[in-house]
This record gives sequence, C-alpha cells and structure tokens, in this order.
Amino acid sequence: MIPYKYIFTISLLLSISIISIFGQGIVVKTPQPATMSRSIIIGNSHNQNNQTPNIPTFPTTNNRNQQQLNMYEQDRLTVQRMNMDMQQMSDRDLFGSPSIQYDLPSWTGTQGTDLYYQTAQKLLNMLQDKTPLNLKDAVFAVENAYFEGLLDKKKYEEIISQMATIAKLKAGQDGLNWNNPITKNIMLYRVMADTLKIKFPMRERTSISFPMQYDFDDFRGEQDFSKLFVTKLLSSHKGQCHSLPLLYLILCEKVGAEASLAFSPQHSYIKFKDRDNNWYNIELTQGIMTTDAFIIGSGFINAAAIKHGVYMQPQTKKQVIAHCLSDLASGYIHKYGYDKFVIQCVDSALSYAPTNTTALAIKSNYHSIHLSYAAHQVGSPPPDTLKVNYPYIYKLFEERNKVYRKLDEIGYVEMPKEVYESWLNSVNEEKERREHDIRYKNALRLIE
Repeated sequence: MIPYKYIFTISLLLSISIISIFGQGIVVKTPQPATMSRSIIIGNSHNQNNQTPNIPTFPTTNNRNQQQLNMYEQDRLTVQRMNMDMQQMSDRDLFGSPSIQYDLPSWTGTQGTDLYYQTAQKLLNMLQDKTPLNLKDAVFAVENAYFEGLLDKKKYEEIISQMATIAKLKAGQDGLNWNNPITKNIMLYRVMADTLKIKFPMRERTSISFPMQYDFDDFRGEQDFSKLFVTKLLSSHKGQCHSLPLLYLILCEKVGAEASLAFSPQHSYIKFKDRDNNWYNIELTQGIMTTDAFIIGSGFINAAAIKHGVYMQPQTKKQVIAHCLSDLASGYIHKYGYDKFVIQCVDSALSYAPTNTTALAIKSNYHSIHLSYAAHQVGSPPPDTLKVNYPYIYKLFEERNKVYRKLDEIGYVEMPKEVYESWLNSVNEEKERREHDIRYKNALRLIE
C-alpha cells in the first residue's frame, strides 16, 4: 500500500491544482518529508513506542454540529455498503482488478502520528470546554507534534514570560499605568516592534530589547515548514504573518490584555479596541499600525468576503484555537500526507469557525486528492462515466465541487505569491519612510 501512495502522489502533481493558503494558515501542498530547523527550541527527546494511537472521535458540544462531526462513521458505513454493492456491479469485471480501495491509505501507526492524535484531542477538549482555553499551550502542542515531542516547553514559557516582564517594566519606567488595558496592548506592541531600553531590578546596566523582524526567507515555509512556528520566532527573532500575530496573542493571554486575530487575504494581523470601542489594527510583519482602508487596498477583499466575515473580522478565542486545528492538519500533511485524520481536524475546526479559509482550502485539497486516488484506480474516466459506472467515486467528485462552491460563495480569492511579496515590500517602504521622517524631525529639534 505504501509504495502505491508515493506513486499516487507523483501523479497528483500532474493532475491537481492544490490551493495554497499562507499567513492566515499554512501553505497546503502535496506532502513531502519534513526538515528539522536548527533554530527551533529543542529539549529532551521523549520515548517513541510507535504504537497505533486511538483515533479521536471529535465529539461536538451541541446537536447542531452532531451530524457534521459524525460524518466519518456514516462514511465508513457507506463505504462498507458501497463495497458490497460494487462486488455485484461491473467494477471488478470491467477492469479485471481487485475491488477499488476508496479510502486514502492511512498513516496511522507511523512514528510520530500518536502525538498528532493526542494534540487533536487536547485542542478539542479546549473547544468543548472540558479544559480552559489556552493559546500558549495550544500553539506549543501543535508545533511539538511536528517535532515528535522534542521541543523544550520550559524554555518556550521562559521567553514568553520575559517578554511580558519587559513590557510591564518599560511601562512603569515610562510612567504609564500598567493596569490600563490600552497600555498593555501598546507596550506589547512596542516589545515586538521597537528597540527598548529597560532597567531590570538588581542589575546595574540598562538592558536592550530588540524588535522582532520579518523573515523574508522562505516566508511560506515551503522549504522548511518550521519557519512558520512561534518557537522558531522566539529563538531567532524572525517570523512572518502566521507566527507574529500568534505570539502577540499569547503575550496578551499572559498579561491579561484583550486583542483579536483578524484575517486578510493570505495574511493575519491584530485588532484591539480602546475604551471608546474604536478599533486599531497592528501590522506586526512591519511593526506599524494600519487602517481598515489600507487592508482593503490590497485589492483582494470583495463584498462577499466582508459579508461572510471572512476578512477583517475579529476572531473569538475559540475560533483561534479552532484555527490551531487547521495548523495541526497542515503540519500532518507536510510530515506524512493526507488521510482521514486531516479531514477530521478541518471539519472539527469548521464547526467552530465555518468561514476559516485555511480549513476550507485543506478540505478542498483533501477531497481533490481523495477523488483522484479513487478515480486513478479505474483509469480516471470523465465525470459522466463516473456517475453511471462508479457512483461512489462520483459522490467524491460532488463533495469536492461542494467545497469549491463554498469558497466561491464566501468570497475567497487566492492572492498570487508575487502580489503578496510586492505588498510586503510596499509596507516595508512605507515603514522606512515614516522612520526617516521621525529621525529627521528629531534631528531638527536638536538644533532648534
């Protein structure tokens, strides 16, 4: 079975257009071996017994979502029934081959997959209110699953605590009221975007805190998937629009500040309110504050996307945790490949965040690959032939198209990579212009 999977993956490269999402999520592409980043916070290795994990059932918290979240059991029974029907049909006789394998081959039991199943259950326990929502733990668990338990959680938490301490100390040294929620947001923004001088208690010398920088090198994680991780950002001080906003929200969680994640095409950023309920946008990729007009100016946000709350809409904490389930699925795809675990993760994410385009993109790719896998076994005939001779495979065709229609309905438009790069450069140029103006004005004050 495994050798056939690799042959099938190669055929997909010739026949399927994979939807890629970055920023809001992670690039979703045909699976490839994972690479280990030298910059990741590595701790002690856990023992790997490589036992086959228990597949989580992904239960729901209400009846409205029960039918969707139990579709996998329905699918299993449907496949069983269809396989029995197919034995009485022409599949075997026409092609002189064994019965069709409808399900994608499973990676369950492969080394490291047990941590993915455990992490999925951990995130679901948060979403179902069985355990408290904790973004810091959720993000670490997702990234630690990719590295098979090798990340150092103690170091991860120490760096986060240190950044929160710097924000609080600097606020006090600047005479600001730390208990003001706006102060907390502004100081966390400054910790991530500015060079700060801080005096730590019991230290004679003033310390300097340097800002986070945008990592233009492989910002989509195509060569090194861990480029998108918060742990990589903490250890290298370089990240992008996936890791930077997540770190900011983790810091907010740490100090008790209120802020939200928001999405724009292939991008994510931070929104927070002042006491008069006015929204502010923080663009951490370049360390600046922006307006909604600036975000709409990208040209890839249409009326449908705004209507359905796809872009520029503050996400609840549960929706951010649900987004972590999509990240978990993305890491699994890059490390192993597509199987039922992937669709379980994204369907569970969509039950809490129905317009999350990362989850929808992964779902569309899953159904495309599932369809091609089954159709490949019968010679990849046209849809009309599938409908007549292979009704179950035709059902897969309809499922794929259903997700495509959903993406169209909510206003999803894929931004080309080169357009996104051009946008990043324009933001960087604007930031440099503003910094030049500030430095020039400061110089003028010196001679007045």
